[in-house]
Amino acid sequence: MKNKFLFILAGICLPMVLCSAWAHAQSNQLPLGHVNTPIRSVACAEGFAQGTACYSGTVTCPDTLDLGFTYGVLNPHGTQGTIVFFNGQYGTTPGFEQYVEAYTARPNNFQTVQVVWDTAWEDTGAGTGNSLKAAACRPATVMDWLLNQKNTYAGGAMCAQGASAGSAAVAYALTEYGAYEYLNHVELQSGPVLSDLSIGCNANSSSMTVCPGNQCQSGQQGSWPDMPTYVDGAENAVSTWSGALGSNSCNSGNQIPQSQYTAWKQMSIVDGLTGAEADSTFTYPKTSISGWLCSKPESCNGSWCQNNSAAQGQLYYQNVTTSKNVYRVDNCLSTEGVDEGTVPALNDETGLQAIIADMVNQCGQQSAHTRSTR
Repeated sequence: MKNKFLFILAGICLPMVLCSAWAHAQSNQLPLGHVNTPIRSVACAEGFAQGTACYSGTVTCPDTLDLGFTYGVLNPHGTQGTIVFFNGQYGTTPGFEQYVEAYTARPNNFQTVQVVWDTAWEDTGAGTGNSLKAAACRPATVMDWLLNQKNTYAGGAMCAQGASAGSAAVAYALTEYGAYEYLNHVELQSGPVLSDLSIGCNANSSSMTVCPGNQCQSGQQGSWPDMPTYVDGAENAVSTWSGALGSNSCNSGNQIPQSQYTAWKQMSIVDGLTGAEADSTFTYPKTSISGWLCSKPESCNGSWCQNNSAAQGQLYYQNVTTSKNVYRVDNCLSTEGVDEGTVPALNDETGLQAIIADMVNQCGQQSAHTRSTR
């Protein structure tokens, strides 16, 4: 599929030298792993939507230990296409129940797949210097196996939805592991939160402007400030996942050596690598992106204050050069609660309603096209 796509692109790209450079950048994607057989049918744990059929397996990736996962399929062979979900934090709980029910209910007719990990997908467990970029091979490989390799995908559009660290999993797959070749649309909620670890782990990082100018869909509300640094325990998780413990731990305020900041940067989604070292791309001509970021509530009493998700999301979206719509979400009831918030650019619909409508529209409109070309 990739070679065919680049061949077609080469025939229409002008000037030729720019097309060649873009094709080279795309070709440096990191290698996927593989899903091991056999795949077993298992009972679904709490949190999967009613009627879901669950299966378990393991995934093998370079520089990581094998990791077990369970995936739950609802409405198999839905004619509109397939939507894969990755939840936040460690990804060890299903989540997204309301979305799954909405996408599979008539008149919608999507097949949904909720992916759940046995332990945190972000921790390589290899003991050889953890790298979040290496760990991201796991969700990228499983999604490729489910969709591009057609082990579950049965026609129509190929789409994905992730929240918080789950949105980072999808972004890594697009940026580093070639998911731009088969994904038609993605919904990224509250993030991606792992866009630039070197900024997120620096206690001296400055506040940044989210959605400057007209970069986002914000109604008349405009931009807002947010700190990109990891807080509320996220800094401890990132320290573990990146192998930066002790005096080099994330956001510790210690005299962290430049080598650690360099390592954090190079394992980030926005990794800053160029030339022969470049393994990422932010150009996804076949994939549209919708992002949803919480702004600071008017009443910030501690529990309602922002975390880093909006700022880290901005660090990613400002690099994406193809189709994207990023939405400001007000009145979030938690630091990443886009579901309960309101979207000023969409007549103050709830985030839940807005994201469902957006996925149905964006993913659904690709169905006829993908069926005729795949």
